[in-house]
Amino acid sequence: MEAYFASFPVWMNFIFFVTGLLIVTIGADWFTDGAVGIAEITGVPKVIVGATLVSLATTAPEFSVSVIAAWLGHPATSVGNAVGSTICNIGLILAVAFLLEPVSLAREDVLPKGLFMLMLGALLLSLAWDGEIARVEGVVLFALVPVYLWFTMKRATWTDFDIGSAVTDREKQHVGLRFIAGSIAVVLGSVLLVQNAVHLARAMGVPELIIGLTLVAIGTSLPELVTAVSASLSGHGDMAVGNVLGANVLNIAWVLGGASLIVPLGIERQSFVLDFPFMLLMMLMFLFLALWRRRLGRSAGLAFLAGYVCYLTLMFAYFV
Repeated sequence: MEAYFASFPVWMNFIFFVTGLLIVTIGADWFTDGAVGIAEITGVPKVIVGATLVSLATTAPEFSVSVIAAWLGHPATSVGNAVGSTICNIGLILAVAFLLEPVSLAREDVLPKGLFMLMLGALLLSLAWDGEIARVEGVVLFALVPVYLWFTMKRATWTDFDIGSAVTDREKQHVGLRFIAGSIAVVLGSVLLVQNAVHLARAMGVPELIIGLTLVAIGTSLPELVTAVSASLSGHGDMAVGNVLGANVLNIAWVLGGASLIVPLGIERQSFVLDFPFMLLMMLMFLFLALWRRRLGRSAGLAFLAGYVCYLTLMFAYFV
């Protein structure tokens, strides 16, 4: 399959890359609607739907892309996608949310999830310290997914995840089809995205890791971006923050843990020098501002955005 895509000119690889990205994004939307619809039909409480199915579904593009990349023999894309999405979620997505509408955050909500996120970031660094995330270490990360989901459901209230009627009675007839079609679309789109991202990187002389950290990571974070913008504009910015914190936890535990079960993930020097430190720095910056100011607005958004621009600048200045 890789040789097949390598036979096309670069401009076609770019078209296939964008097409794969669109398919993944649309597929994730179908998958989420189908999952919520199935939950509604079966009578699963909304709090459980929000704490499990919705949070997992919005991270489905990252999971699919990283697992497919590992399966196709491109572990750098797997690592770049997960770590890059984590940095992007704070530096770009939360920045946009805060620039659109100031958000008041409750310490009792932010602190536990924020500390869980930071703990996982530190754990990832320690597990990768020998230059590889081995399968047994992937099991450790993956085992933390049910712990996080249980922790989220235990702290949630019935109104925390008011998803409303995600599907009408007429649409419920097609819930199963949307769920299956969404799952297939996410997987097929991921194959298109990963295979052509690798060839774009080679054609441009850019390391595969950087493509994963930028183009792939930003692309697979689109569901979180759409959720954040929609929540902020509707006056529910705290939901955007909760979604980002949950997505970051799942990026490390579910996405990297799942990918490393396919093949051990080698960690490049750039990750230790730049990516991991910036990931932890952005997490610490968020926790500090959230606990210090309680209400985050445009100044916080600009600070996160400046940090993300600084990260990208250093990456392209020293590692391209």
